[in-house]
Amino acid sequence: MMLAIPAQSTVSDERLAESARHGTRGAFDALVSRYQTRIFRLAMRMSRNASDAEEITQETFLHAHRGIGSFQAESRFGTWLYRIAVNEALMRKRAATRRPTHSLDALEAAGAFARHGSSADEQPGNPVPLADDLLERKRVALRVRDAMVRLDVDTRAALVLHDLEELSAEQAGEILGISADAVRQRAHRGRVKLRDILYR
Repeated sequence: MMLAIPAQSTVSDERLAESARHGTRGAFDALVSRYQTRIFRLAMRMSRNASDAEEITQETFLHAHRGIGSFQAESRFGTWLYRIAVNEALMRKRAATRRPTHSLDALEAAGAFARHGSSADEQPGNPVPLADDLLERKRVALRVRDAMVRLDVDTRAALVLHDLEELSAEQAGEILGISADAVRQRAHRGRVKLRDILYR
């Protein structure tokens, strides 16, 4: 008899994946529940396009569901799933044309780079930004978005995984199929290029 697994389960990802391989009802749904927000966020950072991000997320889980039988727990389930999502995003990025989009992640990235001198930082003692501040933040966010799409896809993937998703170089390397040192080098190269684009 197959037991159902509630979405909010304390069972490990790997145990859930194993259960999903054996047809346990609710096991894969529990994994989707755990990862759908993270995969969408990753897809958004890679595509900068909400419609594409939704499609990437759907395709990621579709591929994962179809391929769950091949998951052997040689790596963590999250790493395996991220690899599927990154591959899907890179494939689409290489093939698709982009349209402008406004993203909260662009604001987040702008804040990270703006800490070294941009006017997008919060002003002390000013909890409600003035209209000029909001316009400046939007301007910087758009510049960061435009700068990100000018990175080559491999550099961008490393930068997104390592700096924005805050994965270790080893984790990002496992997802991208490169060494941890290569991840660090690509992420560093991406930061340098972004600074050049934003502050020249």
